[in-house]
Amino acid sequence: MNASVSQAANEINPYVWATINDEDLKLFDQQLKSFVPPNSFDAHAHLWRTADLGTPTPPLAAAGPSEVTRAVYDERLSLWMPERCPTGGLFFPFPTRTLNVEAANQFLADQVKESPDSRGLMIVTPRQKPEAVEQQVVNDGFVGFKVYHLFAEREDTLFAPTEEFLPEWAWELAHRYELAIMLHMVLPRALAEPANQTYIRQHCERYPGAKLILAHAARGFCGRHTVEGISSLRGLENVFFDTSAVCEPEAFEAILKVFGPTRLFFGADFCVTEMRSRCINLGDGFLWLDEIRPDFSHSRFAKPTLLGIESLLALKQACENQHLTDGDVEEVFCLGARRLLKLPLTQSPPDVQAVYREAKEIFPGGTQLLSKRPEMFAPDQWPAYYREARGCEIIDIEGRHFIDMSLGGILACILGYSDPDVNSAVIRRVTLGSMATLQTADELELAKLLLKIHPWAKNARFTRAGGESMVVAVRIARAFTGRDKVAICGYHGWHDWYLAANLPVNENGQKQQIDHLTGHLLPGLEPRGVPTNLAGTALTFHYNKLDELDEIIAKHGHELAAVVMEPTRKTDPDPNFLEGVRERCDRLDTPLIFDEISSGWRLCLGGAHRNYGIEPDLAVFAKALGNGFPIGAIIGTQAVMQAAQESFISSTFWTEGVGPAAAVACVKKQMDFDIPAHLAHIGSLAIEGWEKLGYKHKVPVNTGGHPAMAVLTFDHPEAAALTTLMTARMLNHGFLAGGAFNASLAHEPRHVEAYLAALDEVFEELATAIQDGEIRKRIGGPVKHTGFARLT
Repeated sequence: MNASVSQAANEINPYVWATINDEDLKLFDQQLKSFVPPNSFDAHAHLWRTADLGTPTPPLAAAGPSEVTRAVYDERLSLWMPERCPTGGLFFPFPTRTLNVEAANQFLADQVKESPDSRGLMIVTPRQKPEAVEQQVVNDGFVGFKVYHLFAEREDTLFAPTEEFLPEWAWELAHRYELAIMLHMVLPRALAEPANQTYIRQHCERYPGAKLILAHAARGFCGRHTVEGISSLRGLENVFFDTSAVCEPEAFEAILKVFGPTRLFFGADFCVTEMRSRCINLGDGFLWLDEIRPDFSHSRFAKPTLLGIESLLALKQACENQHLTDGDVEEVFCLGARRLLKLPLTQSPPDVQAVYREAKEIFPGGTQLLSKRPEMFAPDQWPAYYREARGCEIIDIEGRHFIDMSLGGILACILGYSDPDVNSAVIRRVTLGSMATLQTADELELAKLLLKIHPWAKNARFTRAGGESMVVAVRIARAFTGRDKVAICGYHGWHDWYLAANLPVNENGQKQQIDHLTGHLLPGLEPRGVPTNLAGTALTFHYNKLDELDEIIAKHGHELAAVVMEPTRKTDPDPNFLEGVRERCDRLDTPLIFDEISSGWRLCLGGAHRNYGIEPDLAVFAKALGNGFPIGAIIGTQAVMQAAQESFISSTFWTEGVGPAAAVACVKKQMDFDIPAHLAHIGSLAIEGWEKLGYKHKVPVNTGGHPAMAVLTFDHPEAAALTTLMTARMLNHGFLAGGAFNASLAHEPRHVEAYLAALDEVFEELATAIQDGEIRKRIGGPVKHTGFARLT
């Protein structure tokens, strides 16, 4: 037989709806049935009439029935996804260059109307009139637009910039009606093309009401393109992705790393699913196997299956590589798209308030950190628990998205949540082993970085938290001096040495209980459980009050082991205040300890004391040092720090590897960027906005703090109630907001602008509530706590 005839005989025509065989079903049953959850939602599927497609009719579309209805879709997918056929979907017409767009859209609308668990996208082209499109959206209930390069006015549309086939008016309509736009981007390198990156970022920021779905994992048929370009979209809250027809896992993994499972939607791409083909990475591009019509008979092992199965196998691999749980996979298949399209969910999400009520029965105090108690914000309304946090966006366990304009992880996440550079360092260390009989050399590298930034310091020790770092610093000072008492200014944690300030002391033969720590951040810190013989060992003075320190020195000067203070919290030091403290410490040979746990890194690189030209004997860091990973540091002069060898200061988990790895990456990034300048700019925008809105609505606002740690209060007898009402209403607008705003590198001016726009509406209600005397009535729950209090 002629060789060419033999090849033709073995060649498989890929452009048919394949007959499902036992091997397809076996593959799905063994590899995918336990992975694909029931009641999935297909976010990318076509329905059409062949008569509307024009000529030439695409062969794969022509291979099916003349009318491909929702019933046809269900029948076909049920054949190879038995018991796992999607129960809802996002459908749109089959695009062709000669498509009868109006007829195709109408057919699609009629199909979707008969399927209450599904929604439709209408094809939009630059040639349509925006008024007519808007009317059809209203009349037929379309939830958005499907745009396609085929409608660009050029011969080779694969090289068309997006603006040639996605008209600006479509973005305007999508923003106004909160519609989705599904984009199959082109240009040779897809998301790796700078032109595509710029276009997407500019338009998503310009039209925040629009929801952009990047089809085919941002056209990740060459996964390397999505891997290379995905970081350019980081921080966009209105960009999403579907998995349709992508057959290798790289693109999915890149999306999951940067955006998480709530932004990646399962999409089958029916009827492409029905081919026996797949797409493969090839160099700096990709190849569809159907384009070369391979002869699979030459392989002993290759047995082509449906493209839909190939795509699911790739998605499964990506989910396993990213360690997704069953709940995460359900986000991809069942919940994410339905939530975006405001469809009923297939399962009820956890009730965050009910979960917190249960937690309070188990955890005395409700949370492990006072500052994270919902009662400190808006009791019975503030969400206690989150599932994802990236940049400045938080997703609670109910799936609600919030922009965090509040505490920023209690000052810990200076770079923003889940910073990619810090995460990469941590994941590397976890993969290589984070704990062993030895320690990692990262701790030495971290020490060198800190000492380089603070040349006055020669030695370092590390812990894994701020409070215990202060314990270590005070222990070192006591070991160095052989003295017991400390003079303190500011907040320094929960340990005995600090809370001893509130122990009753004998005055004229009588024990007096005084809250000496009022005015040092938190009132009401009860010293119960603190040994009573520590009374009188912690002596308080207020910031910028040298006379109060002098009173302590007059009585106890030669008994002082240390003066412990924050170099700044809400205000700058008065002239000569820090200089005066330094001079007195030198005179008494008493170490000066600067607590930089909150102030460090936010006002300048390293400790805020560098701004003021005052060098302490010891400085303590935590929080922002590791961008949310546990690490604490004590650095100091050699003379004082060597006293650590005279006292037993040791802990197993001070030697684990995650904290130092995170801190090295975090410090290096801060050395490369002027983060304090960014924080000051963002915080100043918020402060200016508060003041303008207060003036506009006649709401009595007070602003304070450094811009990087801005504070908002109300000059009103019911200030706490006003703050609670503001917080409760801002939750409804999608913002976590309260009486403080700790900016991060992830915050951009657009976040502040959106926050202030929502706050404008809320301040209008605050003004009315003040005028009508019904602040508490409007809250819808209890008033926030203002300090430490027992939960009831």
